[in-house]
Parts: sequence; structure tokens; C-alpha cells
Amino acid sequence: MSKIRKALFHSSVSQYGANLIALVSTMIVARLLTPDQLGVFAIASGLVMILSEFKLLGAGEYLVREAQLSENKIRSALGLTVLISWSLGLAVAGSAEWMAGFYRIPSLSDLFYILSVTFILSPFISITVAQANRSFNFSVLLQMNLAASLLSLVATVVLISLGFGIYSLAWALVIRTLVEMLVVMLNPATTVFWRPEFRGVGKIAKFGVFNSTANVVSKGIQIVPDMVIGKLGTTMQVGLFSRGLGFIDFIGRTMLMGISPVALPYLSETLRQGGDVIVAYTRACVLLSAVLWPVLTVAAIASLPTIRVFFGPQWDAAAPIATFMAIWLILRSTHGLANKLFVATGNEKITMVKELVLLILAVTFVISAFPFGLNAIASSFVLLGIIELVLVSWLLKRFLALDYITFYKQFFPNVLISVICGLTTWGISFFISFESEPAWKPVLAIFFCLPVTWLGSLFLFKHPLASELGNLTRRAIS
Repeated sequence: MSKIRKALFHSSVSQYGANLIALVSTMIVARLLTPDQLGVFAIASGLVMILSEFKLLGAGEYLVREAQLSENKIRSALGLTVLISWSLGLAVAGSAEWMAGFYRIPSLSDLFYILSVTFILSPFISITVAQANRSFNFSVLLQMNLAASLLSLVATVVLISLGFGIYSLAWALVIRTLVEMLVVMLNPATTVFWRPEFRGVGKIAKFGVFNSTANVVSKGIQIVPDMVIGKLGTTMQVGLFSRGLGFIDFIGRTMLMGISPVALPYLSETLRQGGDVIVAYTRACVLLSAVLWPVLTVAAIASLPTIRVFFGPQWDAAAPIATFMAIWLILRSTHGLANKLFVATGNEKITMVKELVLLILAVTFVISAFPFGLNAIASSFVLLGIIELVLVSWLLKRFLALDYITFYKQFFPNVLISVICGLTTWGISFFISFESEPAWKPVLAIFFCLPVTWLGSLFLFKHPLASELGNLTRRAIS
């Protein structure tokens, strides 16, 4: 098995396993806590997640992209992350009372105090993981993610049963961070650097400011609805929108997480070896969307029974939100690896500007659509997805000479496969009602029918992914 395929295998098992555990956790929590409670935690975790993107200031990506790596550069990257991450941890704790007063939710302050602990430990984990990623040693990521996810799930259930309520989710994140640190410390394949160095942090910070700002703004686009609805509406509305968006985001992350950690090392190594990075990028996007588009198409059509199965009938109002968000993610995922490509080619400034433009549009759309209800907010994201698709295509053409015709021509089989999967799902609804029948019936029918439909379509249209699956099967048999 080649180095890239082995890395993809370990990364996929790691991320899919962690996401499966996260799904089980979400299903349990959705039944143990109310939409109101989860809305409060969505506000707290959303704000902290935005700051979390700044705590590394791009140091991990810098270590992966750097042509020549030395111990001094690693220690400088650690020094930068210690300075930034610890400062942000203090800022989170220091702003706890103010944020609780701003949203008029007293419990937010305690949530902020608990979540601030994760900023102290993050630098030592992230720098070690970045080194492992650079060398395609994704087995470290596999061990870390599975152990941390499993123990976090156990901690969440135990703490909720003991009466900690929404604080259980915050403490579970702290426990997760501690487990991640223990795994990287005890793994014989990793080298943990404890002594930071502050010389040379300026060069890393210069790269990191653009990269981290782009990551923050990208995450902010998904957090905007929670923040705006939390201020203009109720925590119940936040909980419903967060559940609809979170369900689709979970699907997207599940599909993307296997390839996303490998994408930057892969594209960076392609450049270092003198390969055609646009060809590599195009192939990766085509293979990724061949999986993601059909799954999101099915999720958009069968959102109601799926949400009932996973979260219960009390979340029915989140189903139409999930449908609109699935369409948005289909549009956005067309260039789902564009940010990695811009970073690998030294164009992180473009990524930052692009994400800032989209964030401004997202805020404008959410505020404008709020008086018309949650579904109107969700539908505005479809327009945002169309704008992003056009904008990113133009940027890739302008700065990296992407050929529109060559690129999009290769997506035509993906469109046909998605249409076939969507029609199959729609056809199932005529035999098993998505609204009146018990939710498990249509979901079970989809579970058995759609994988066969998807695989058959791949081989029918001779998709590149079909040959990859064939190679993997032959290797597994041999």
C-alpha cells in the first residue's frame, strides 16, 4: 500500500470512527437534554470554537508545508502556540461574566470557565500531531481520536446521569483534551517538545495570521446563525437550527475528515516533487464529491425520518432546515479542498479574503431572513453556496490557472450518480411514507437500497472511484 493510501486509510478509520462515536453521543444527548439546554451550549461552544481556530495561529499547517524542517522551527511553532493559546484561554475566562450578561444567560459564565481549560493543553498536542501528519504517520491520529472520543462519550453520559446537565458537555471536552495529550505523550512514534522557543515566531505568525483568520471566518459562517438567533430569538430556536445544521455538518465532516487531514500534506508534497498540483486537486475533489454529493442528496430528501431516528420527534422542525443546509453543503463541497490548495501554494491571503467576503454575506443574509423564520435563514444559505461556488472558481482561475471546462466536465458523472440516488430515495417515499410511517422503516429501506444504487452507478458510469474501490478490494483479498 502506498504512503498516501496508507495515510488515507488510517485517517479515514480515525475520523469516521470518531464521528460514529460522536453521532452516538449526539443521539444520547438529544434525548437526555432539551432543545433549550442544547441551545445554550451551542452559543457557548460556538464562540469558543471561533477562538480555538486562533489558538494555533497556523503553526500546524506551517510545519506541514515547510520545505525544510528543523528542531528550532518546531520549538518556535510551539512557542507561538503557547503565547496565543494561553492568552486566548485567559481571554475566554475573563469574558465569561460579560458574555453571560450580553446573552442574559447566567449559565454561560460557568461554561466559559470550564472550556477555557482546553486552551492550556492544546499547544503540546497540536505541534506533535502536525509533525505526525507531515510524515504521513496518521496512525497517531487514529489512536488519539478513537481513545479521546470514546472516553468523552462515557464522561458525557456519566456526568449527565449524575445531574451536571449542560456542564457535562463542557467537562467532557476537557476530558477529551486530557486524553489526547496522554496518547501523544505515551505513543512511541511521537516526539513531544515541552520547551518552547520564541525566536523566529514572527515568520510563523505572518503565515498563521492569514491562515488562522481564514479558518476562523470559515467556521464563523456556520456559527453565525447560532450567534444571531441567540441574540434576536430564543435558545429554543438556536437549538433547532443548530440541530438541523449540525446534522448536515456531521455528514459533511464524516465524508471530509478522512481526506481533509491528508489533503495539505498530499498537495504540499506534490509541489515539492514538482507535480501538477491542479491535476491532483481536481482528482481529489472529484473522488470526494462522488461520495459526498449522493449522501447529501439522500439526506436532503429523507431529512425528516432520519432526524426522527437519530434525535427523536421533538426535533421535527429541524428537518426542513437540514434539507436547505444539505443543498448548501453540496455547493460548498465542490471546492471543498480549495483552502488546502491555496495554503499549499502560498496563497493563504486569498483564502482569508474569500472567507471574509462570505462571512459578511452570511451575516447579512441571516439578519435579513430572521424575521421570516428559521427556514428562510436556511434557504438563504443556498444563495450563499451559489455565490461561493462562483467566487472560488474565479479565484482558482485567476491565481492558479484552473481550466473551468476541464474541471467541471469531470463532475458530470457525480451529478448523474447523485440524481439516481435522489430518485431512488424519492421512490422509497411512495412505498414507505416518510411522515406517517415509523421513522425506522424508511431509514432502514434507504440503508439497504442506497449503497447498492450508489455502487452500481459508480461502475455504470466508469467513475475513477470505482477503480479505486476495485484496487482496494483486490488488495484486501490478497
